[in-house]
Amino acid sequence: IVGTYKLLPEDPDTKPAVLKERLIQALPDDMEVKASGERPIAFGLVALVVDIHFDEIDGKQDELEEILGTIEGVSEFEALQLFRL
Repeated sequence: IVGTYKLLPEDPDTKPAVLKERLIQALPDDMEVKASGERPIAFGLVALVVDIHFDEIDGKQDELEEILGTIEGVSEFEALQLFRL
């Protein structure tokens, strides 16, 4: 499965590259960032948009979303799409 997620920083000064690095460090070995980009939101706030690959196993998406919720500097996240490879 590949999930596309948008991560919003808590602070406009937090760069998407910093959030991406923290995300990569937080992911277990069976999850991987496949692609990433930036999306301007408003007032200097820039979201990180990432494609994360993970196995199609019950509970994996929940595990991933728990990890996303614990990343320092992320105020909120949103699943934009999920698809099978």
